[in-house]
Amino acid sequence: MRYELVCLDAGFTLLSPRRTLVDALRGVLAEHGLVPDDEALQRAWRAADAWFWDEYHRPGNDTWTRDDAIEATWRRYHDIMLRELGMQGRRSLVERILEAQFSADTWEIYPDVIPALEALRAGDGDGHPSIGVVSDWGSSLTRILEDLGLGPYLDFVLASGAVGHAKPDPAFFRLALERAEVSPDRAVMVGDSYQADVVGARSAGMEGVLLLRTDGGAGSPAPDAPGVPVIASLAELPALVSGASPPVR
Repeated sequence: MRYELVCLDAGFTLLSPRRTLVDALRGVLAEHGLVPDDEALQRAWRAADAWFWDEYHRPGNDTWTRDDAIEATWRRYHDIMLRELGMQGRRSLVERILEAQFSADTWEIYPDVIPALEALRAGDGDGHPSIGVVSDWGSSLTRILEDLGLGPYLDFVLASGAVGHAKPDPAFFRLALERAEVSPDRAVMVGDSYQADVVGARSAGMEGVLLLRTDGGAGSPAPDAPGVPVIASLAELPALVSGASPPVR
């Protein structure tokens, strides 16, 4: 067995929104009798998304280490979309959007997740790895994963808002290593963000593998970073853990 610890990101790695943020916004606005056209919605989403990723990767950004700051970031994100749409009364609309966003019903598991986790749990002749989630998320993450049925497959969940560390801080990944009692060279982090997941894991001495889904998943913009191990589905994960080398960009 090549790795004794497998760490997984949550959003766009294990979990996908049941509706795109554009569709969710459209639904909330419709409840209030507001019906912007698709072009305006897409323009608003692009503006908010550009701000989000710039903020997420901003050097020194500690937003994701505190639940209140995480919630404030999402408030700003949705407020940008509503502002772009020229909406009045944005505060009450943002509250309604956030209420929907932080429930388990907002998320669903990618089809490749359970088979991959079951295969990892089955292991090979050398046993099976510990499996943990390491994610920039609020303290609600553990409940969401349990409500979606992933609890039995996981040895631990580290949500940044609960532990006070966020990616790519190596201290966040060291918490996972300590929890599993595994040395860095025997651990791998898999996620959809090059900067957060791959660079962060490597800064703690772990391997980092980038998940670039081809099944409609979406997350952080793909990097122009040669030499990065890449998989297109979690179906590739059990072989990787057993010793296979993933394709390299």
